[in-house]
Amino acid sequence: MLNVKKIIITALVLVFVVPLPGYSGQIGTMAPAFSLVDLNGKEVTLEQFKGKVVFLDFWAPWCVPCRQELPELDKLNKKFHNEGLEVIGISIDASEKNVAAFLKKVPLSVHIIIDKKNEVSDAYRVSSLPTGFIIGRDGIIERIHKGFSRESIPIYEKEIDALLKQ
Repeated sequence: MLNVKKIIITALVLVFVVPLPGYSGQIGTMAPAFSLVDLNGKEVTLEQFKGKVVFLDFWAPWCVPCRQELPELDKLNKKFHNEGLEVIGISIDASEKNVAAFLKKVPLSVHIIIDKKNEVSDAYRVSSLPTGFIIGRDGIIERIHKGFSRESIPIYEKEIDALLKQ
């Protein structure tokens, strides 16, 4: 009986006390640099968007909320692009064929790149899809959003607008 109690107490400590890897501590830190290739073979780096507000969205073609979110992010990109917003979609699906098929059905104006080895998603500690990182002009992670619903768009818009005005 004593061993069962120790196991339960240890499990509770691990769940409620020991911080798990994830998003804690990322807000207010420098966004991890990356260099990936888009579907046209062009290198895309975070560095090339320095001085802009970046919405970095981790997604996959098979993810239903991701498929709903990307067209909405595309609209935000069109609305705020001239003010300095760049939306970058990073697919964690390594299949260029799957990503290209999705983009054929849902054409987007945002940058779409593929994280074939999950190195970038690991650096950002992505644990669910979609996950969006709003990065300020200075390269600092300002907001992190997990999941998506239609109610998310006004929140994104407000946060992006505030950062663009800084």
